Amino acid sequence: MLGLRWRLSRTAWDLSMGSVVGVLSGAASALFMWLLQRVIQLRMEHLWLLALLPVFGVISAWIYQRWGRDAEGGSTLVLDEVLEFKGRVPSRMAPMVLVGTLLTHLGGGSAGREGTAIQMGASLARTIGKLPWAWLGLTQSRQRLLLMAGVSAGFGSLFGTPVAGAIFGMEVIAIGKMHYEGLLICGTASFVADGICRWLGAEHFVFHPLALPLSLPLALKVALFALPVALVAGIFSDLSHDLAQWTRRRIANPYLRAAAGGLAIIALVGVFQSTEFLNLGTNWLPRVFGNQAPVPSWAFGAKFLFTVVTLGFGFKGGEVTPLFVIGALLGSALAPLLGLPISFTAAIGFIAMFAAASNTPIASTLMGIELFGIGFAGPLVITCFLAYILVGHRGIYGGHRVQTSK
Repeated sequence: MLGLRWRLSRTAWDLSMGSVVGVLSGAASALFMWLLQRVIQLRMEHLWLLALLPVFGVISAWIYQRWGRDAEGGSTLVLDEVLEFKGRVPSRMAPMVLVGTLLTHLGGGSAGREGTAIQMGASLARTIGKLPWAWLGLTQSRQRLLLMAGVSAGFGSLFGTPVAGAIFGMEVIAIGKMHYEGLLICGTASFVADGICRWLGAEHFVFHPLALPLSLPLALKVALFALPVALVAGIFSDLSHDLAQWTRRRIANPYLRAAAGGLAIIALVGVFQSTEFLNLGTNWLPRVFGNQAPVPSWAFGAKFLFTVVTLGFGFKGGEVTPLFVIGALLGSALAPLLGLPISFTAAIGFIAMFAAASNTPIASTLMGIELFGIGFAGPLVITCFLAYILVGHRGIYGGHRVQTSK
């Protein structure tokens, strides 16, 4: 009887706390997406804002130097806190990463947005954890669960993929281990956050590439495609981390480092004579999924370079959306060699690149099914799981958190 009472109490806590985290995170994601859309549109309408990217970088660096402290750790800090809770995720992380990301995109920095949503969700969840009310039952274990729920809620609401969001919060914490203790709270938080975000009018990407029936020749082709996906994902992770460490050593002053990064992006625009690789890079997706315009075979490499430089010099945002674009563009480039439709291979690359770089093959596969349909399930399982193995222990969220070796 006591066991049943404990389970009912635990279930009620997971459902209630997950719902609270979901409401807050969903509202935050909706606000962020609304602001980000307008900031990017403003940058596109006023090209001269690109010249101010070094200034925006300095402002962002000043904000973090003035109030940042532990918040500078970003998504890595959040995931480390789930493994070993020390209460270091500050409430101010949410507004700081929001402002920092908007400044990055206002100047055209090639960054994503998932890091912002994850950090906002975790920061809001941690704020709940600071409440003194005894009835919340906030033990250290449950504080960890709140953070996991914040990660799931931020991810699920941002991309409109609540199933993937629920699994992502449990899978991303460490390589080789699924944290099933968060199953109910993460699922609740992700679905509630997605519902709130949609209710507030947030719009998500909608593409409908044609799926191909799984066969032995197709399985062999997508398995072969997993190799370049893993190669690009691994190099991206290594270069991002290495450049960030190198710039910190060689340019110790954070303001000079941010200014140098802004100038580097401006220089890249001059080299490529194009602004199409700035910001999220989602302007390329209609081309590869709808065959609206020719896509250069080297476009994935250019987006890769812009993103590594932006993040390596400390600009805020995230890696995931640019990785989606890099994967889709890589698929577009290799589709003729594989003898597959461009839109199909782009969809597989879109998801598999993220699976390899984030070490989350299960969440990524589910995300692909949510975005593109059940017809992609077989090819996605093959490509995502194989790319996950081939990339090794490297990853955008830090390969040091290894629970089970591949």
